[in-house]
Amino acid sequence: MNYQTEPITMWFDRRLVLRMSPIHGIGTFATHDIDAGELLMLVTGGLIVRAEDRQPDKLQLAAEMYNQETLAENVFIVTPKLFHYYINHSCEPNAIDISRCANSTQYVALRQIRANEEVTADYYDETTLEVCLCKSPRCRWSIVSH
Repeated sequence: MNYQTEPITMWFDRRLVLRMSPIHGIGTFATHDIDAGELLMLVTGGLIVRAEDRQPDKLQLAAEMYNQETLAENVFIVTPKLFHYYINHSCEPNAIDISRCANSTQYVALRQIRANEEVTADYYDETTLEVCLCKSPRCRWSIVSH
């Protein structure tokens, strides 16, 4: 497959902010109520990077500023870390990524999200986290396929 860098487009609902999270580090929070079905964020495109591009004499990225996802063996897509990176896991999520392709993120509210509530998703596939920290009454205690 031929992967190529696409322009990065980012849109985030104006009612989202980043705050310290009781679940994990930094989280995305609603400042006002958000209804079920409302679009929370849309991120498309990204910089396509191959393993050889990561050599010190080639592409230089401040790694802590970018989110990286694997597209294929030794092929990655990187986007700046913003709200979509700080959607923490919960076993009782209030949002879901409805994207259908690797270079897109599109979160929608699963149910009403109250003002000051953290926006969460159940991302149990392709994650490096093993222990769940969501503290939900329905917590599975680990992030694994179900």
